[in-house]
Amino acid sequence: MIRIVYIIAFAFSQLFANNEIEYNISFEYWLNEDLRIFTVDNVITLEVEDDAIYLSSNNWFGETLLDEEIEYDNQPLLENSIFNKILFDKTIPEEDSWIEGYSLLDDKKIKVRYLFSTMKDNLRLYRMDIKALNKDNDDNKVNNVILDNDIIMIWTNLDKDIKKISLRYNGATYVLKFNEE
Repeated sequence: MIRIVYIIAFAFSQLFANNEIEYNISFEYWLNEDLRIFTVDNVITLEVEDDAIYLSSNNWFGETLLDEEIEYDNQPLLENSIFNKILFDKTIPEEDSWIEGYSLLDDKKIKVRYLFSTMKDNLRLYRMDIKALNKDNDDNKVNNVILDNDIIMIWTNLDKDIKKISLRYNGATYVLKFNEE
């Protein structure tokens, strides 16, 4: 009986401990699709803790890109959050069709589509499209960058587990790589 209590306590502690993550975002500048000019690793830190999201710079280059630290508290990062799906679940649920019922920060309703592109080095490459379901004058910087991006690419393994995400915004590419556990 005591073993069952320990197992249940351990399972719940693992479940709740997974609500804190930290990722480093790198910056890349590409001249065209085939020619990367330079890369600066770990320029911005993305932290998700319980119901808050933080973006902060790691160095002088990150400060140049970010201008100021960004913090969003009281965010519903539950099942319907695209951040939950990508950062915690790390899977692509369905490809080549629009999926409704997701939200960005401040509960902004969106729909998402993962379009399979190609196989490269045993990884599946997808283009991720995101559309807002309602037009408003949202002043959320993170939402604006996600909705106004040039292109979002997602790399997965053969089981559709996300390994890397890149977002091109204003001619620059930001890359988030998931650590192997």
